[in-house]
Amino acid sequence: MDAAAHYRQLVELGRDEFLAAAAPAALVRYRADETPEFSGQTTLTLDETVDESTLPIGKELPDGHVSVEIYPLAKKPGASFADRITIGRTPNNDIAINDHSVSRLHAYVRLDGKTWVVADAGSKNGSWMRGKALEPRKEQPMASHAVVRIGEVDLTFFTAADLYESLRAMS
Repeated sequence: MDAAAHYRQLVELGRDEFLAAAAPAALVRYRADETPEFSGQTTLTLDETVDESTLPIGKELPDGHVSVEIYPLAKKPGASFADRITIGRTPNNDIAINDHSVSRLHAYVRLDGKTWVVADAGSKNGSWMRGKALEPRKEQPMASHAVVRIGEVDLTFFTAADLYESLRAMS
């Protein structure tokens, strides 16, 4: 079972059960379902200027089909860099994103006290948050609903509580 299906099942159990079982935060990728008109290459993101209770926000597709990929922010057992969650193209990362624009080790996130931070790891194609380029290895705080671009892939950062509300609204 993929993470999105698992998280949808957790939503059905209720908020308290969701928060107890889910990772403390996640990155979410909204994409058009693969159809002849949409090859799955379209990435949808939350638009910060519109209501955040419906998904995909402000990005209605002609057929309305959207798939959700959820990347829980959690370390893989035995993975490198114990203090950070790595994002990259190869499977040895904590979050592996199979996309040509994503470097082998592209970026990382970590919890610094009570604040989640993100940094580009010196990638070839760069990383952005809310449209602003991230300097390599310079950590920037992330607020829930922030859009982070890794290469050409848009991901929306959610705390567990906000992810619960967003997934519940999709049900």
